Amino acid sequence: MRSLAVCIACVSLSAKVDSAGTELSFGAPFNDINAFSGLRNVGEWEVGGSSNVHRSFTRLTAEGQGQKGWLSSSAPLGLKEWSALLEIRASGKSGYLYGDGLALWLVSNVNHIEGDVFGREDFWKGLGVFFDTFQNLDHQHHHKHPYIYAMTNDGTKHYVPDADNKLEPANQVLPGGVENSGCSFDFRYHEGREDVSVLNHTRVHLTYKNRNLKMRLQQTSPGVTNDWYQCFDIKDVDIPDNAYFGMSAATGDLVDNHDIIQFNLRSLEGVSDPEADYDTWEKGLEQERLAQIEEHDLRAAESLQRDYQRVLRAQASAIKNLNSDVELLKQQLEFTLSSMNAGILSTKSQLDHKSQLVDAVTEQMNVVPHMKENIAKTETEIDLLRKAVAESTGGNGWRMPFFVLLLLLFLLAGIGYNRYKKITKSHFL
Repeated sequence: MRSLAVCIACVSLSAKVDSAGTELSFGAPFNDINAFSGLRNVGEWEVGGSSNVHRSFTRLTAEGQGQKGWLSSSAPLGLKEWSALLEIRASGKSGYLYGDGLALWLVSNVNHIEGDVFGREDFWKGLGVFFDTFQNLDHQHHHKHPYIYAMTNDGTKHYVPDADNKLEPANQVLPGGVENSGCSFDFRYHEGREDVSVLNHTRVHLTYKNRNLKMRLQQTSPGVTNDWYQCFDIKDVDIPDNAYFGMSAATGDLVDNHDIIQFNLRSLEGVSDPEADYDTWEKGLEQERLAQIEEHDLRAAESLQRDYQRVLRAQASAIKNLNSDVELLKQQLEFTLSSMNAGILSTKSQLDHKSQLVDAVTEQMNVVPHMKENIAKTETEIDLLRKAVAESTGGNGWRMPFFVLLLLLFLLAGIGYNRYKKITKSHFL
């Protein structure tokens, strides 16, 4: 009872602090269903592009080429100082070639416009935090991939990836262009490894206080939570008023799964140490989770007897383990089905393309007999004209041959024009 009371107190304190960011926070399980589309919702966020909301995660892109998926908040950020937890999973079947990555946005434009910057438009106004997994081959940069970095833009500068030439620095935003604005961190998971499961996530803790933007990272796996890794600490960062959060991801020729597990936003008003505040909040959530699990313990009056107590404790332990195994099985099945669906769609697209090629070849083959027939007719007409010319040159002087030659030219021009029209029509020119 004492632990439960402590938990309730922690949750009450957390609710008081988090009230300003509750409408933008979300997390699994995603059980809300849109009454019109029949698809799952993500709170106050708009889902678009290739994004697909599942019960345990939101998949921005699957392992398919040329995908762009996104989430965009419909309500502006009303906090001057804030703490955000973003839990992501970037994973794929390839151990070496993958891309492109995902991004977290805080921008002035409420509308998401698809573009080339991790699935969103260029020349944005606000903040972009990029999780770049694509390894450029020219090695112009001085960091390893995956690479995580933050950049601000006033809406007038062009985003330049690592591989592009940096000819006009004043008109471009560059990865790592600001001191201490990025870090190399292997947040991407190779699904072919035996020690990787659907429970491998990366926690991103981003704080903004006194115009100071800080981020730390933490990798988690079943039963293991690694230490926090300090990524960047940028000073004098200006964010537009009433900015909107967004998340996006993209694939090109290289592919990956980009999943969002949860996003939690809290106010830092009156908080002196954002990281200590987060640790206290997270501890309260863990106590709440343990309290819910302890509800499986059976504490009937007869269980106080020695013989029953041992059996009931074993039963409660078995129920806890069973619930954990069932939840893991659900997530594994959901993850596998999502990957299979992406493979089916990719195969269907390839088959449709092949079918179009076959139809085009068949159409061209149908044109060939008509062209042969026209050629045969033309050859016959030329032979007749040749005979006419030969006869006319026998004794009718120069006027008759001249007239026949002129007629021959007109006929050839007409035949050529007719063939040109047929060819342009058959080739859709």
